[in-house]
Amino acid sequence: MNKPILIIDDDRPMRRAMRLLLESYAFDCKEADDGLEGLTLLDGGLSVDVILSDYHMPVINGVDFLKALTYRVSGQGVPVILLSGNKTKEMEQIAEQAGAFAVIAKPYDPQILLAVVSRACNRPIS
Repeated sequence: MNKPILIIDDDRPMRRAMRLLLESYAFDCKEADDGLEGLTLLDGGLSVDVILSDYHMPVINGVDFLKALTYRVSGQGVPVILLSGNKTKEMEQIAEQAGAFAVIAKPYDPQILLAVVSRACNRPIS
């Protein structure tokens, strides 16, 4: 049985669109409004295959979320894909140094998102 994908984004419509896209390909998803809520879910025992996180969020941004994961039991080793509306090479380097699996620009191409998620959780898209 596959574990869910955790989608963290303070933009509710964006989060919902990602969830609906992934669920249409039989991925189970859980949602969080920001990095702090995502960490709370993981600390509470949520086990996931992949984490999709917005880069720019209030409270805890995507990179700080990644850094916080390294200090936790739950969530370590889980591929984290960051999404950003203003992706730059510098941002991508910072994210990769912090341990991001990938950085995807918003608005995202649904096929690219699906391909990266599929690769991250080692599960072919059907």
